[in-house]
Amino acid sequence: MLKSLIEFFENSTRETAGHTSSGADSRVELAAAVLMIEISLADSSIDDHELAVIKQALVDRYHIGEEQVDELIDLARREVDHAVSLHEFTRMLNDNLDAPEKIQVIELLWQVAFADAVLDKYEEYYIRKIADLLYISHKDYIKTKHRVADQDNS
Repeated sequence: MLKSLIEFFENSTRETAGHTSSGADSRVELAAAVLMIEISLADSSIDDHELAVIKQALVDRYHIGEEQVDELIDLARREVDHAVSLHEFTRMLNDNLDAPEKIQVIELLWQVAFADAVLDKYEEYYIRKIADLLYISHKDYIKTKHRVADQDNS
């Protein structure tokens, strides 16, 4: 399932501002991109605001070049269409991230969910499910949700 995404990164030259990612970094970026796309599709459509948040997160957080972001998002959409479960992607994050980094992923997911100013019940459900799969405590899940919601209201 992740094969086409991994091949994308292995075949791409990824040097942005002196940053070159390792295979593990690429897999984390892939998993995060797929999860963000999954959240954006939870309400049956990707809003332009959600797409902008996803693109900006990939550029800012993962230092992916802007020209590669569109390709990665297209590949992530295809993976979401074929994904049977989220376990493959959350396992990738569990294997490569520590607790604070996994909380940052949950924060990115909340940013996507709040991007269109409407928190759909399915977006919230999927973020809760992903948080559980990442072994994020309910307390951290709620704190992250409120922190992102407060940022949106400022």
